[in-house]
Amino acid sequence: MGVSSFRVVTDSKALPSTMRALVVDTGSVPVAVRINTDREAREPRVDLRMVNSSRAAANPLMVATESDNTRITLRGESSSFLDWGRAGELTLVLPPDLARRLAVTTQQGNGVVLLNADLDQLIARTGNGEAVLRGSARRIEIHTENGDVVTRDPISVSESFSAQTSNGDIEVDLKDAAPRTVEAASENGDVIIAVPERGPYVVNASTENGQTAIRVPRATDRENAAAVITVRSANGDVIVDDLR
Repeated sequence: MGVSSFRVVTDSKALPSTMRALVVDTGSVPVAVRINTDREAREPRVDLRMVNSSRAAANPLMVATESDNTRITLRGESSSFLDWGRAGELTLVLPPDLARRLAVTTQQGNGVVLLNADLDQLIARTGNGEAVLRGSARRIEIHTENGDVVTRDPISVSESFSAQTSNGDIEVDLKDAAPRTVEAASENGDVIIAVPERGPYVVNASTENGQTAIRVPRATDRENAAAVITVRSANGDVIVDDLR
């Protein structure tokens, strides 16, 4: 399939201001998903820019709403050319007040997810792509087969943080008070978690092939601990450090 068999598609759709749960499902279409807040935005919206096959549907961006649940889906064709390149971006633009009450779930076959917002909850699943986190949430859960999980700046998570990858590093800095539970695991990669210096923490850290380092105040009693941290790697270093 030659380059002339592809076209650039742009689209933008308004989203309900009453939504409380949002699912973004890109299927096999390789796109980055960006989750942003905008103080100037009067209503939430989704913007799309992508390269698509000329044989695919002219309007690949679909939005469906039932009650306070909204679902965004992409229709497109996957190809080796699109998988190799950066085929497109899907951007959520959210007013800050709405974002703080919103639970977002992303499902991607190929593509990075980038959080730059304060949400209630983020659940992100991707087959091939990293998760890049900035902002805050009550709960964050990340699953990726091939990709890193990283924070560009320290993030604030109040209830629970979980990250799993089969092939990739996990490097996450948590600020303010650590969430009650922190779980991070990689089959092939380093796991490095930084938490606020004050604790103490119950820490369960293990690796089959690598170094283990714990540099935070430790507790043995879960009830008196600031958080319970469980980190492991099959092949890689495991480090729990204080946030400096």
